[in-house]
Amino acid sequence: MTFIALEGFSGTGKTTLATGLERRGWLRLQESAHAVPKDVPVADRADTAADFSLLGATMVYSSIISKLRNKRNIVSEGYLLADLAYAKIRYELKMSSAYPSMFAMCRRVIEEPAMRPDLYILLKAGPETINHRQMGKDERERNMTEFFRTRYYTALDEIHEELGEEKSEVVETDSDLEVTLRAILETLERRKVIMT
Repeated sequence: MTFIALEGFSGTGKTTLATGLERRGWLRLQESAHAVPKDVPVADRADTAADFSLLGATMVYSSIISKLRNKRNIVSEGYLLADLAYAKIRYELKMSSAYPSMFAMCRRVIEEPAMRPDLYILLKAGPETINHRQMGKDERERNMTEFFRTRYYTALDEIHEELGEEKSEVVETDSDLEVTLRAILETLERRKVIMT
């Protein structure tokens, strides 16, 4: 069975694509921003406590993943490294002090083979697509800051490299859902990520 993590800035289609895979029988794990209580700030308004809460929401999935990954195909909207990318940006901006401890914890979790994704799929979309999708989001989840959008991808690259998690593929998500889902499934087949 397969465990993939969808990564990408808010508005690149993680939830839409994960829901599409869920309709095909995959187990979908929601992005941490959707899994925490509504009064926890997210996006460019989060702080230290919020960063730990967001990571905690993702950490709940580690037990589910380790128990079910041999029985179900699993898709996670974001995952530990995506949480780290946002936390790193907030740390650099002095909005949060959580990043160093979060990084150490995430390193320990992904050392466990059962909790490491088979493949990270990095979703990218053009600015017009992201802006359009951001406007459809709940105000709490909108992340309109250009700096966050630009820095997210470089921060994510740095984290992947530092943790040795370099098995990733880029998928452009400006097309419609079915076209993008086909691209993801073709990527899994090409990379020989087995789905049974």
